[in-house]
Amino acid sequence: MSDYVEHYFDGSQPLLGRCFVIEVNNQPIGQINYNAINTSDLSTELDIWLAGSQYTNKGYGTNALLTLCNYVHNEFGCTKFMIAPSRRNPWAIKSYQKASFVESAFHSGHCSTEYEDTVVMIKTMVKQ
Repeated sequence: MSDYVEHYFDGSQPLLGRCFVIEVNNQPIGQINYNAINTSDLSTELDIWLAGSQYTNKGYGTNALLTLCNYVHNEFGCTKFMIAPSRRNPWAIKSYQKASFVESAFHSGHCSTEYEDTVVMIKTMVKQ
């Protein structure tokens, strides 16, 4: 849990990142977050997980990503969103593609590559 410090949960420093619970029918099924917003290029890295395979292939992850990107874009003007799944997770990649993320050769210090087969995916939104 060292990855997520207090401000991710209490909203006290929203430019440094924030976690949200994904709920379906008032039941928590996962978590989604954005990390610190790079104010020089208006980018942030996202992370998402679902509590089990029974929640996959239902559009919950795609919907959560679309909702979070819209929120961060509208609240903070963020225009570039990065996510870095493992290539061994084709279901996640497909979900991210449905949320308008595209595979990119781009790699930034703002995007973690924790997997040997990391796929960097980027979504770009038009500046407001």
